[in-house]
Amino acid sequence: MKMKKFSLAALVVSSIFLAACTSQNNTLVFNPQAPTSTVSFNANNQKAIVSVVTKDGRAQPEISTVVRDGQIQNLQASPAVDQLFQQVMQQNLNAKGFHLTTNGGNTTVLVTVKEFFAKVSQGNLRHEINSKIQLEVHVQGIRGNYTKNLGSTRTQQGVFNANNDDIKKVLDENLKDVIKAIYQDQEIANAINQYSN
Repeated sequence: MKMKKFSLAALVVSSIFLAACTSQNNTLVFNPQAPTSTVSFNANNQKAIVSVVTKDGRAQPEISTVVRDGQIQNLQASPAVDQLFQQVMQQNLNAKGFHLTTNGGNTTVLVTVKEFFAKVSQGNLRHEINSKIQLEVHVQGIRGNYTKNLGSTRTQQGVFNANNDDIKKVLDENLKDVIKAIYQDQEIANAINQYSN
């Protein structure tokens, strides 16, 4: 009798251990690239003292929802998407020569994350991942306001079911497109200079 209880307990523990080993982490980690040498430092931008504020304006906190083994799994981003774009915008403005502050600046750049999501559609043999990232960048200065929308979409198809690596790959490529657009953009920098003085 003791042997049966021990065998049953060992079976339960090993099943839990194996399930834990095979389950996927529900957090996808993103590491945004720093500005490259194509982003040029402009000493004239030092006149503007800029505060960057980022908020998550999405309706839901997850970055993707996928059904696995009949269960809905919500995937999260690390860092959170607002922190991710806070870092990107600060790196962008710093590389272009702007003086950044946490408060008391003569210009505020508000980045609102409107969308950051990968929609996963899958059948028995194929999957499709549609990713969309949409930002609204609002420059508010003493002399006026400026708003610009930035975004990108990506689609990927594959065989069998989508795993977290597939979803992250599509979101990562999409994120790189948006970051590249931010780093190459000059309209936001021009608006900061125009409306800060």
